[in-house]
Amino acid sequence: MTEKDTVPASPQVAEEQQAAANWPKPGEEGYVHPDGTPQSVQQLADNRRAAADRAAAGSLVHGAPLATPGPDPQGEASKAAARAEAYSGKTVQEARKDLTEHIAEAAQAKADEVVDARPVAKAGQRTADEAKPKTTR
Repeated sequence: MTEKDTVPASPQVAEEQQAAANWPKPGEEGYVHPDGTPQSVQQLADNRRAAADRAAAGSLVHGAPLATPGPDPQGEASKAAARAEAYSGKTVQEARKDLTEHIAEAAQAKADEVVDARPVAKAGQRTADEAKPKTTR
């Protein structure tokens, strides 16, 4: 079976993309022509990642704020500034701190789990399984 047989035809994928509610419409940020090619899917993913990066960096406007016909540049900038002011989510620093704490807590919990699972020998008691005697070679 060749790669050509496993990849769906572009026209079929394009119909799905054009019907999908999550595919941006012309004029929306991140719009990519839904032509059904793997490149269009990759470009959409790249556009969404770039938008998330801009938002995380505190950018007020997206890459093409005036891509739609007719918007007022000052009005668009005002709307973007209002969205940025209204944002109440975590900052990048807070997210990194939370992630670091989560990783440290998870690592400590795993270490405690391993320590708790080890058998503890009493004085003079073997920790080996008596049902499985030691063999020498």
